Amino acid sequence: MAKNAEVYFQDQKASGELGRLALRGGIVSVLSGYGSAAVQLIAAVVLARILTPDDFGLVAIVTVLTSFAPFLIDFGLADATIQRNRITQGQVSCLFWLSTGIGFVIAVIVAACGPLIASLYHDPRLGSVAVCSSITFALSGLSGQHLSLLRRAMQFGAIAKIQFVSALAGFTVAIVAAICGFGYWALVLRPIVSTAWLTAAAWLSCQWRPGFPVFDAEVKSMVRFGMHVVGFSVVYALSRGADRIALGLFYKPAEIGFYQNAITLYDNSIFSALMQLHAVGSAALSKLQSDHSALRKKYEAALSALAFFVMPSAVVLSVTAQDVVVILLGEKWRTAGSLLSILALRGIFQVIEGSQGWLHLALGRPDRWKNWGIVTAIVQVVAIAVGLPAGPMGVAMAIVIATSFIAFPSISYAGRPAGIGAALVARTVGRQLTGALITAAAGWVLQTVALGQFSCLSRIVLSASCCISIYLLIVVGVFRLTEPIAVAISLVRDRLSAGDALPEINS
Repeated sequence: MAKNAEVYFQDQKASGELGRLALRGGIVSVLSGYGSAAVQLIAAVVLARILTPDDFGLVAIVTVLTSFAPFLIDFGLADATIQRNRITQGQVSCLFWLSTGIGFVIAVIVAACGPLIASLYHDPRLGSVAVCSSITFALSGLSGQHLSLLRRAMQFGAIAKIQFVSALAGFTVAIVAAICGFGYWALVLRPIVSTAWLTAAAWLSCQWRPGFPVFDAEVKSMVRFGMHVVGFSVVYALSRGADRIALGLFYKPAEIGFYQNAITLYDNSIFSALMQLHAVGSAALSKLQSDHSALRKKYEAALSALAFFVMPSAVVLSVTAQDVVVILLGEKWRTAGSLLSILALRGIFQVIEGSQGWLHLALGRPDRWKNWGIVTAIVQVVAIAVGLPAGPMGVAMAIVIATSFIAFPSISYAGRPAGIGAALVARTVGRQLTGALITAAAGWVLQTVALGQFSCLSRIVLSASCCISIYLLIVVGVFRLTEPIAVAISLVRDRLSAGDALPEINS
């Protein structure tokens, strides 16, 4: 093993700097996530003005049908590498070759299922889309362990650069293809190019190289760990894509295209931050897996700060969604704006629900995560079935309601081994949640009653300013919650005094 790769295999342990490193890593990850999301958003804006809703809906059908594949390829082994206290090069090599093999098998299966997908949805174009999309899965398994080793060493700055460059590469190729008249093929090419760049950049950034695999008892334990993680991930991915799968069976591709772009805008704003922080939260809390008291305190502080900033962001997106979509994508996408205004409200509750993964993985209980994934899937499918007769709008509303119902129970179940329950979560995010809900109601009243005569851009600025003011007045002024602001100010001061990027995170 190269000497400069030894940092990836150091034993996991808590330190006095853990909280600060995790916080800084979280900021870096969120900023990088929004950097990549900005690229994705620009791509969506440009492509939406060139392509049609039918193009987006067509590719979305294949995308959601195969959304579980990346999780099968990863097989939960990336999280297993991060979570383990001690790991060797031979063990990681074994996990690498396993993920790579699964990736190639999945690629073959997806390509072979192309004709079946085309027949099921009565559109021959879907067959060739599925075959070409399978290339992404063949590449995916080659980078998983490299990225997990970077996360294990908390080198989130390096990961940020990798994700940004890969997103930019995919965006560039897709735009050129769309301009050249390739239609929906531009959307097919984007993830293929992004994954290829991601793989190459991960190998360049992580100094470790796979060698001869060592399949010992510890690897068997990690594989069992991964099986539970992938169990949750696959179920969650399918339940998350069930809305578009169901809509595709009963509605035209154009309507799915509106829904898909609303989901894309939500994913690249609110959900992107939550996904980035999952990697940081699980990596940091895993170092406290043997100290439940410390883990509870760190979890409570992290969730409070996350809710303070993300919940009002979801509200602002919901209130301004219609105008944002019209400005970004054009008037022909107005229907997507109405859908986004509903879907954005999901972010208020997904802040809570999304943190369950931190606890399940940090406590070494992916089996419980898988169990809860089944519960989530059942609730989601029932909600979609109820909302489906009302079309995309009905499905969107049903999903938001379902998320609000399972948010607190998800943490009660996840945190039970560490003594974390609904009461602790209510104390932690109750003020932020109350402020967000009141702000949402006030923002919508203001938007519909007082700002109807303003231009789209003016409404966005006025609505966002009013929502932020109302939220701060309630949460900070009335409820006296100032800790997240103090933490943010402290972090900025420390960052300014530190000068260059910290080697613990970015080297």
